[in-house]
Amino acid sequence: MKIKATMTAALMAGTIAGTFGAGALAQDSDNQVKLLVLDDMTGIYSGNGGPNTRLAVEMAVEDFGGSVLGNPIEVLSADHQGKPDIGSALAQRFIDEEAVDAMTLGGSSAVGLAAQGRAAEAGVVTLVSGGYAPNFVGDQCSPYGVQWAPTTRELARGVAGAVVESGGDSWYLLTADYVFGHGLSKDATEAVEDAGGSVVGETVHPLNTNDLASALLSAQGSGANVIGLANAGTDLETAIKQAGPFGLSDKLVAMLVFANNVQALGLETTQNIRMATSFYYDLNDTTREWGARFLERSGGAVPTMGHAGAYAAVTHYLKAVEAAGTDDDATVTAKMKEMPIDGGFYENASIQENGRVIYDMLLVEVNTPEESEGPADLYEIVARIPGQDLFLSAAESGCALTAAN
Repeated sequence: MKIKATMTAALMAGTIAGTFGAGALAQDSDNQVKLLVLDDMTGIYSGNGGPNTRLAVEMAVEDFGGSVLGNPIEVLSADHQGKPDIGSALAQRFIDEEAVDAMTLGGSSAVGLAAQGRAAEAGVVTLVSGGYAPNFVGDQCSPYGVQWAPTTRELARGVAGAVVESGGDSWYLLTADYVFGHGLSKDATEAVEDAGGSVVGETVHPLNTNDLASALLSAQGSGANVIGLANAGTDLETAIKQAGPFGLSDKLVAMLVFANNVQALGLETTQNIRMATSFYYDLNDTTREWGARFLERSGGAVPTMGHAGAYAAVTHYLKAVEAAGTDDDATVTAKMKEMPIDGGFYENASIQENGRVIYDMLLVEVNTPEESEGPADLYEIVARIPGQDLFLSAAESGCALTAAN
């Protein structure tokens, strides 16, 4: 679908320099809202998050009006480089030196969890827009944490059942060796078995590897009729590219594919791949209008579900600050959970007691080159999956903050 772009006004955004601070201290309410975009700005996940997550946050602040409670909103950003120790230290630094009120978290889930731990100790809101591990609202939940990104459970269950039902009942998994990959592998295995299929083998590979040929050959030798990709980012792209020469492309099922992956690989390579997603810019008039502005400012990069999650999360957070009449983190977090989620990005959305945002997911299929009407026309929406059929309840999540725990 072709859409026209419009421009919005510029935003006042800040940068900082300095040394790392000491221990975390609870932030005082000063009604001066500062937002930190803590993301992978240069590494393997910078395409599905990174600089364009900052763009999405800036757009949210602009569309909100640029100020709240009589003060301008400031946006800061930092590159955690995909390393938990750096992410944790950066979170502490911005808490201590800049008194940030909230931070969006994207990139490696291990980094995001480390940063959320620091923020929880300091009483700082975390808006998890690009972290897909269930731990954010499970065993490592925060009183001030809200996870907008779907977890590995929803991503796996959103596609596995449909694949098994269509005959793909024997799976071999290629799994990235870190918390997200292992979580996705576990959830995929459970989803496949619950649907009546089986997982016959698995290869665990290093994060950011450039050679998956041996893993693909092992998958081929297993006799499985589906190769499930429990990885993301450049690892996902490597697997898809290297599967082609072995004639394995038609066996691939990817459980976390971003629009930037499809754009990078091209429709010829990715056509007909099915996946679950929380967002597609061509969903409705609201998402198309926002997507047009995003495309104009991103240089043609189609917004991912991480970018959309950051925009929606910051918008909801700012509405809660305004409604509460304060930037006090506990008060604002309670208000976020109380208020309805509107804005058109998600259908049937609400926030659970543990900070989990639930909504209807989309099952999509990548268009063929012939089906696509333009560079941004990537998917066909195959089905809408009710959130109540995918997301765990707060009581089931393992979060110690819930009434059941």
